This record gives sequence, structure tokens and C-alpha cells, in this order.
Amino acid sequence: MTIFFVTSSRIPSERAYGYAIMKLCEEWGRAGHAVRLVVGDRKYGPQNDAWTYYGLERTFEIENLPASDLLGAGTTLSRLRFLFDLAGYALSLRRFRFPSDAVVYTREYLLGLVLPKKNLFIEMHTVPEGNFLLRRALLRARGIIAISAGVQGALVQIGVDKQKILVAHDGVDLAAFREAKRDKEVWREFGINPERTIVLYTGHFYEWKGADTLAKAARLLPKNVHVVLMGGIDEELAQFQKEYAGEHISILPHQPKTRIPMFIKSADVLVLPNSAKAEISRSHASPLKLFEYMASGVPIIASNVPSLREILTDEAAFFFNPDDEAGLASAIVDVLEKTETASKKAHFAYTKVHGYTWASRADSIAAFLRAQIAS
Repeated sequence: MTIFFVTSSRIPSERAYGYAIMKLCEEWGRAGHAVRLVVGDRKYGPQNDAWTYYGLERTFEIENLPASDLLGAGTTLSRLRFLFDLAGYALSLRRFRFPSDAVVYTREYLLGLVLPKKNLFIEMHTVPEGNFLLRRALLRARGIIAISAGVQGALVQIGVDKQKILVAHDGVDLAAFREAKRDKEVWREFGINPERTIVLYTGHFYEWKGADTLAKAARLLPKNVHVVLMGGIDEELAQFQKEYAGEHISILPHQPKTRIPMFIKSADVLVLPNSAKAEISRSHASPLKLFEYMASGVPIIASNVPSLREILTDEAAFFFNPDDEAGLASAIVDVLEKTETASKKAHFAYTKVHGYTWASRADSIAAFLRAQIAS
């Protein structure tokens, strides 16, 4: 197949979506599809070669279209800046010539309003309520890829035919985790004593991610435990460092994607503290870190929300009530005391994650694209 993956998002990016987009394109290219990633030519943000930035193979092409970057220039009136940038990029897309038989794939339903609809597919990561433009875009699509069963259910509730939807959770690169070595000495880079028990969270610090719950739980833990929150950028990083950084907790900035497997494997406990306050976290999310944690062989603690329960069971992880720092602290102590149980759960998670690789995700989506086009 010829596949054009279209995004208005910044590539490369410190955000998780950038890696997910690039990795899916890489796997499609490995499978023999002719893939072109169509992006806006942005002035701001990381200017590195995208493949090098993520440590990926050049199995596909990247096409840069003219695009403004007001959002990258500043954060005041960010909504207006975003809309202006999006409108300009949409005009570039209208001028771009897509082959008539090509699959056009996007994660942005607003772009689905202007892209050719013949073989249009939209990947959905959440479902905004009461959105007329969303419904209009979904009607134009030949098929929809839902990141979770929760998203699929929300789509069905607004009238989308279930047969038109494929559930395809995020995935993991198992090879990257096989090659990464556990080395607790790496924590010395950040002034952390590697002899302490390391409890790690990787990712951004948005409110719905629940990172603040772990930061608050750190104050309730034994003194030999050190909590590490790794992945913040810009204002969110500065805010967390100001509010939470201390003797028993380190707030670290975003790290290169190529080093993340080593950091994860060099922790003693991994935490997925998703908040239940936001629908995207409670019911829709399929976090990249979930599958990376599972691939590490390190014990996992997760908030007890439906989105995470789609993948994790009691055999694979320890759970705590979402947004409850005392409950999370208790769960961490539980993991440290029940080492044999924790080891068994970690092994179960590792075995299970073999069904959630990026290659299998790419293959299942490609099969769905073919089936929908043929129907």
C-alpha cells in the first residue's frame, strides 16, 4: 500500500505523539509499504534529524509543507496561535496532490475535514463531547482506529458504526528493551544515590497524568526510597521542581528517547498514576509508558482506572485508588515488602506485552485499511 500519514504536529517533538507517529511509519515501511509522513515545516522546537532524534530506521520519507509556527513562538493567546497555524497548514494540504489510490491517515480529526476522503482513515485518542466538526470528519472517514476500547465505546455512543472501528492500542519496541542494560549507577548522573530504592515515573506532568499524586506520595515513603519523576519540559517542569523537589524526590527534565529503556530497567518500582478526574485518563488513554513498563521486567503500580485495566490485570500489576497519594504510598511499600509476588507480576506483564509490539500494531492497522478499502 501507499500510505500518507498527515500531521500538523511538530516532528520531531519531546511529546510522546512524535515518537508514536514516527514508529508506526517505520514499521509500515519495514513491512514493505510505501510510506510518506507529511508534516508542517516548523521554525521552532527540536531541529534534529527526526530519525536520529528517535533512533529509528529510514524506512519512509518525510515531506515538509509550508506552515506558520506562531504557537512555537510564544504561549500567549495559544488557542488563537494554534488555530492560525492549523488553518495555514490546512491550506497547504489543499494544494498538495495526494495520489488517488493512496491511503490518507491522520490522528487529527480537524485535518480530516480537508483531506481527500476516498481512502481517509482517522486515528482517535479521545472523543470530545458535543463536537459537530468531529462528527462531520468521522463521516468522511472510511475507517477509524481507536487507541483503546474506551475510545471505541465513546465513538459508538455518538453514532459511529462499530464495524468501522479498529481498536489498536499503543505498543513497544521489545528489541530496545532487550538491548538496554539495568545499571543503577546511572542515577548518579542526577545526584541520586543508586543504593536507594528508586521509584520511577516517566512522561509529562499534565494534571490528568497524575504525576502530582506520586510527588505527594513521596513525602509518605520510607527514607530509603527515592522517587524520580522524569520527563517534564518548560513550565510544567519548573512548576514541579518548585513545588515538589526535595531530599527524597527528584524532578528531572525530558530525556532522549533512546535512553528511556535503560532508565526504566534501572528502577526498582514503576508507577502509572493516571488521574480519574479526566475522561481521557480514566477511560480513553493507552499510554506508551504502560507497554514500556511491561517490557522492563520491573514491578508496576497503576491507578485503578478502566483505561489501564484494559491491559493490566491483577496478575500483572499492583493497583491503588486514583488520586490517592496515601494509597499509592501504601502500594509502593507493599511492592517492596512482597518481593516474590512483585517478581511474579513483573514476569507476567513482560510475557503479556509480547502481544503489543509496534510491528503487530502496524500489521493489524494495515490489514484493517485493506479490508475497509475492499469493502
